[in-house]
Amino acid sequence: MVRKVPVSQLSVGMYVQALDRPWLESPFMFQGFIIESMEQVATLRQYCQYVFVDDEKAAGAGGSRVERGSISDMETDDRTSPPSDTSWRARRAFRRDVRHLLGSREKLHHKLVKAFQDVRFGRSMDTRELRVLVEDMVDLVTASPATALWLNNLQSKHEYTANHCLNTCIFAIAFGVHLGLGKEQLSPLGFGALLHDVGKMRTPLSILDKPGVLTEDEFDIIKKHTTDGYNILRKHKDVPQAALEIVQLHHERIGGHGYPMGLKGDEIPHHVRIVAIADVYDDITSSRIYHEGVPGHAGLNMMFHWAPREFGEDLMQEFIRCVGIYPIGSLVELNTGALGIVMSTNTASRLKPIIMLLRDRHGHPYERRPLLNLAAPAAQNDHFDWQIRRVVDCKEYGIDLGYVAEQEALLF
Repeated sequence: MVRKVPVSQLSVGMYVQALDRPWLESPFMFQGFIIESMEQVATLRQYCQYVFVDDEKAAGAGGSRVERGSISDMETDDRTSPPSDTSWRARRAFRRDVRHLLGSREKLHHKLVKAFQDVRFGRSMDTRELRVLVEDMVDLVTASPATALWLNNLQSKHEYTANHCLNTCIFAIAFGVHLGLGKEQLSPLGFGALLHDVGKMRTPLSILDKPGVLTEDEFDIIKKHTTDGYNILRKHKDVPQAALEIVQLHHERIGGHGYPMGLKGDEIPHHVRIVAIADVYDDITSSRIYHEGVPGHAGLNMMFHWAPREFGEDLMQEFIRCVGIYPIGSLVELNTGALGIVMSTNTASRLKPIIMLLRDRHGHPYERRPLLNLAAPAAQNDHFDWQIRRVVDCKEYGIDLGYVAEQEALLF
């Protein structure tokens, strides 16, 4: 039986099933634990007004000691999740955000593909409808940037340009949110990012989809997409100037070696450089029919070394802070041998993100995919210090992150 109990009435031996606030706002690594000391009671009183207590689980534990955050706490039964699932409120909120964002992504992707087809066949594109959908996406990404970044793992090797533009849009909006931009700046930023490659609809598919290195003449044709895109969009009165600049200038580089104008340093607008970083990051981490993307952490490392000549070191460092040293959506192996997905960054402790556990150390799937906050005090105790051992390749373990995301949306 689960009952609501004021924190003033808590005592050692009770089983706390849920808090009165989202789990991620508390210092507890797992929600679902037996109170073992008055120190825990004091912490609960500091963060909560009431909690939900499960009397049956407290009785079932028989008063035995359970070490929160220890290996035994996680993997007493290798085929199950920890003794109790994480906060149902946090999980419901996460899955709600996933469903809303997935729905908006699909709608925006559908309209974007149609718009690109219209351009390719010489028809006029509907920029007004796209702009409204981008504004909706700005609201959703602002409310839950980590979830939006996580869903950028829904990659397809087909319709690459549309998927890439949508991912770049979301990366740019999330980066803008991280930088503190307001909606009046985020909307044209996202709109420009969404349409930054619209000029490629005038590029022959034989060049766009060519495997291997382009010839000099082919690359000259590719480079025309920035000017072509600008010329397509400047005819639409509802396209803001900032978006036009993004479309025209997103391949400019601060070292002056970019195109089409060879701008240098501060000659390149700030919003253009934001999208340039988002564009390159998604490009090098995405897989195409003829190209396998690099893992997120490797992509960040590459871009960090390019930054002095490409984007600017300060802005690149901010992007790394935004997506995380272990980028959101990365598959990681913990020092227990368990596998999980990075769900959210922790600005105060960048090596200690929030993980959704997928498989235990023996490779068995967790039934409920518990959330693990590596930065919580309980994750570093006298018994064990939870850490990420390495980022791993999804293909190495046969894990489809897009499928995982879709499953989470259906488990609302």
